[in-house]
Amino acid sequence: MENTTQTQMPLVKVSAVTKKFGGFTALSNVDLVIAPGERVGLIGPNGSGKSTLVNCISGMLKIDGGTIEFAGENISSLPPHARVHAGIARSFQIPRPFKTMSVFENIMVVLNFSGNDRKHADDTRTTEERALDIVQGVGLFGKKDHVSASLTQVELRKLELARAMAANPKVLIADEALAGLSGAEVDEILDLIMGMKEKGVSVLMIEHIMSAVMRFSERLVVLVAGNKIADGLPQDVINNPEVIKAYLGE
Repeated sequence: MENTTQTQMPLVKVSAVTKKFGGFTALSNVDLVIAPGERVGLIGPNGSGKSTLVNCISGMLKIDGGTIEFAGENISSLPPHARVHAGIARSFQIPRPFKTMSVFENIMVVLNFSGNDRKHADDTRTTEERALDIVQGVGLFGKKDHVSASLTQVELRKLELARAMAANPKVLIADEALAGLSGAEVDEILDLIMGMKEKGVSVLMIEHIMSAVMRFSERLVVLVAGNKIADGLPQDVINNPEVIKAYLGE
């Protein structure tokens, strides 16, 4: 059973997407829809195809079959930078900021690359003001002039999210943003990701911490061996016999 995507036009629509690496099929006819403002969790055992799927959506990998649509347009052949400009942002498990630049400078780079082109017409703030607001929003204002190489792990995750949001996206793909963090740090980053909904941003989150996934997700999707085996309300999905079998075995 799928929920919110039934009642409105999806923002992201993945249809029968297939991806192969030589003779290995990493994704097999996978369908996925994400509604505007929806929080979707993507889970599955290691090697299930989660990263491959988000790499296909973000344009890091070319698909071998099917289509990917964004806001009603076929983006299957668009390169990654064009998808960013269209409104798809991504944060990575291993943050990749410009290490010799300050927190503030890292945000300015993204704003000048993409965010300024996508800002709302009634937004009269300067680029510098927008950058400072983003830094403030993730709790890094006190570190705005620090080079990113000096940040702690949780601060780097905050900067990674800030860089993604500086692109002013319609959808954010969060790839294991909580990995390696302590319990309090997990809550801090999860609150930031969940707050994207208030900004009208859809989020597709890959995560292994099930308590965080259950708290975050309005809908839960499960991949196993490149196939989607479940898609629906989180409580229904985790009680699905196929999902239990995939995680716990026979």
